[in-house]
Amino acid sequence: MSIFTPTNQIRLTNVAVVRMKKGGKRFEIACYKNKVMSWRSGAEKDLDEVLQTSSVFNNVSKGQVAKKDDLSKAFGTDDLTEICKESRHFPYFNIGKET
Repeated sequence: MSIFTPTNQIRLTNVAVVRMKKGGKRFEIACYKNKVMSWRSGAEKDLDEVLQTSSVFNNVSKGQVAKKDDLSKAFGTDDLTEICKESRHFPYFNIGKET
């Protein structure tokens, strides 16, 4: 008898979820909670130090990645860097443990 263990599952720890509503859709980005405030204030310049993954999600806790069509319609691009730069101006973020 074998036990199924998912090997491609990534556990996110120390998470701050930045939530954005745009174009009638909700998007989330998983960030390191100790870096979010310094990035928003401009002290942290390297976006790779802030982001936990290089994906935009519909729901971080369920691992539902946002579709490129939805990103293009809402933000005018599907480039993660541009979307994250725009997310700096959204005030909603939740510091908590997401799994």
